[in-house]
Amino acid sequence: MKKILIFILITCNLAIFSQEIILSEKMKLYYKLWEEVLETTIKINNKEENAVQEAIEKYEEFFNYSDKEECKHFWSYATNLARAGNLQKAVVYYEKAIICKHNTADDFDRPWIEKYFEKDTSLYKQKFKEFYEIPVIYTAREIELIFEVKEMLAADQLARFYEKTYPQHTDCSKNIILYVDSITMVRIVKLIEKYPEYPNPLEVDFWAKVVIGRHIFTAYPDFWLQYFEPKAREQLILGNGYHKEYARTYDRCIITSGKEKYSYYGEWDDDGKAVNPNKELVNQRRLNLGLPPLEEKKNNPKEFFITY
Repeated sequence: MKKILIFILITCNLAIFSQEIILSEKMKLYYKLWEEVLETTIKINNKEENAVQEAIEKYEEFFNYSDKEECKHFWSYATNLARAGNLQKAVVYYEKAIICKHNTADDFDRPWIEKYFEKDTSLYKQKFKEFYEIPVIYTAREIELIFEVKEMLAADQLARFYEKTYPQHTDCSKNIILYVDSITMVRIVKLIEKYPEYPNPLEVDFWAKVVIGRHIFTAYPDFWLQYFEPKAREQLILGNGYHKEYARTYDRCIITSGKEKYSYYGEWDDDGKAVNPNKELVNQRRLNLGLPPLEEKKNNPKEFFITY
């Protein structure tokens, strides 16, 4: 299995850096509006006054601008509506998110959501029952992919927690992680080939995308550059990504892989160790991606990204 891992890393080392990304003005504004929505989330977490109402307004501005159904954002929008007391509209968007298959009825079955319905517990109980009755249909192909991804996640977690489960085998833990990571990468490549309609096959399971993505992309940055970066840039151009996350992941992977000495977009510079001295060039790249110049860059320690 170690030979497989070495082969993958050698193959990844042949990754070719594509042409510079230059987003359209329409896409730049799209991501700018989405960035403003995320900033309101930070304000809500900091319990700033009127932050919830501002978030609702920013979501609505974002939805009005977008020319596609923003399924992945419906749940957060609904939760803000519920926080604001607009329960009737909130359940409409909770339902939309479930029908889109981005969320499930189980996500509604949470104490913090139930708390938002304290003024109308009958509505919560009614929708609780109705959401579980929504006929969410998966094709045989979708079910097969979901099953394979969940299997990978289970193996990943077994490897990571093996030391805690079997403390008597502590010395084996590192080897087990390497072994499972090797298998995981081979299986991911097969999924990419088998399901070309999915830009990222891991996205069928939220936790698989987060957990496996963080483990693999962090430990093997070449793997992301080879197998995920091309599709990530395609999705970014189409408005299905997030420019800041792409830039940070790209920066981190090219630096930690040894392909570049300096940060490309200025979103990750290894705590200042890889600051690009050509500030003008970096700012031009940021402009092309719809990011603000370095002078206006906002650092938020609570932001979450796939890579560590």
